[in-house]
Amino acid sequence: MSHRENNRGETKEAGNAGILKYLGALFLILLFAGGAKGEEESWEVGIVGGLYKPSLKTLNRVLSEPRLAILQDPNHQLQPNIQFTPEKRNLPVSGYDAQRAFGLEVRRKIAPRHALLMTLNVWDGETSAEDIAPQITAANIVDFAQVPRSSRYSVFVTQFWVGWRSYFWEPTETSRFHLDVGLIGLAFGQVTIDTLLKVISAQVAQAFPVATSLEAEGWGLTSRWGLGGEYFIKRWLSVSLRGAYIFGKIPQVKVKRFFPSGFSTPPVAEAGTNLQPRPVNGETVTYGEVVRGATPNDEIRSSVRTLPLELNGFEAMGGIHFYF
Repeated sequence: MSHRENNRGETKEAGNAGILKYLGALFLILLFAGGAKGEEESWEVGIVGGLYKPSLKTLNRVLSEPRLAILQDPNHQLQPNIQFTPEKRNLPVSGYDAQRAFGLEVRRKIAPRHALLMTLNVWDGETSAEDIAPQITAANIVDFAQVPRSSRYSVFVTQFWVGWRSYFWEPTETSRFHLDVGLIGLAFGQVTIDTLLKVISAQVAQAFPVATSLEAEGWGLTSRWGLGGEYFIKRWLSVSLRGAYIFGKIPQVKVKRFFPSGFSTPPVAEAGTNLQPRPVNGETVTYGEVVRGATPNDEIRSSVRTLPLELNGFEAMGGIHFYF
């Protein structure tokens, strides 16, 4: 990525942070400005939990297609070999399913049917796969052992929304329905990729495992639109159900840490080759199509792009709420 593109990304992130700071300050002003209305106002704190399925369509596509590779993936960082092509290094992995999500809500009533709302949600998804891979120690080795390999891809997403709730129907004194909107929010995503190989060595009596790990993180904007219902058990206690659709994307994630295993050494540099170097902190995570060139140390990469995390998807949440 060029210096100009880095500056552009930093400027965009700074602009997004400024918008969020402004909206956060505006929300706090509105939140406490209504205090003069006295008894008409009320606070509510809710604990919610349920299921959320973010799209993650780019990541799912890359993981499922062997011809595509995350260039910083520990699997793709394994020592290349004439019989261990990029397609074999890129272990096919299934996509992410709906996983559990948890959250916290803080609500401030500002009118009989309207309230300001802050919501925090966290989601953790994981997918993994196993196979048998060649144990590569050099590019020209052709007599090698086949060893078990497993890979795990974890995504952790934290989303915070500042929004509005409107109560549009109260069929009974103990139940009501509302429109739930997270007008604007901030999303923080973390990606962890772990690869484990069982190594066989003539110098060691027993086989031993080696692990390589990549950690990356990034920020993005998000919003949430949904409908919910609430039933009061006591005047100060209620339970709720909510369905919503989340719109958002983390446009890029950057390497935070890369832990090499110590078993697979970096490929030897050759003139005219196009190998992906070891990831460094701050590097933007990318993906692309990778095929083997004329030699093991020559890879041809095309359509290289930044890896985003698409957060669009449905969530279904239930909760318990306390009023005071």
